[in-house]
Amino acid sequence: MKAKMSDLMIILGYASIAYSAYRYFTSTDPDEKRNALFVGQWAPTFFILSVGAENREFRNQNTLAIDADAGKH
Repeated sequence: MKAKMSDLMIILGYASIAYSAYRYFTSTDPDEKRNALFVGQWAPTFFILSVGAENREFRNQNTLAIDADAGKH
């Protein structure tokens, strides 16, 4: 099965949430807790990128800009 870019972005979004929660609840330093919250804010960006990638996949367009000419036949 071929991995899709939209699936990767969704996985990264959930991983960002999980990693943020783990770091927040296991750290004792206030700076580390702030950094954990910062990482948690990446999740919406990954989810938005997954929607864009899914739309491009639905229209059979390449999802990577560096590979834009590869899909044209």
